Amino acid sequence: MANDSGVRDRAETRAAKQQERSIAGAAAWADHEATQNAVEVKTQRLRALRLAREAAGEAKS
Repeated sequence: MANDSGVRDRAETRAAKQQERSIAGAAAWADHEATQNAVEVKTQRLRALRLAREAAGEAKS
């Protein structure tokens, strides 16, 4: 009986660790997506500024 308890404890520990890894992975993925979104927004803003600056420079010429 004691052996069954040990097997059950190890299985529960393994399942708990897997669940923790799953939650950590989801959090990491959400962080990655948020970072990528921020980079994309910043890139679009900078592109718009560059294009406006180039258009203003061409208008002066």
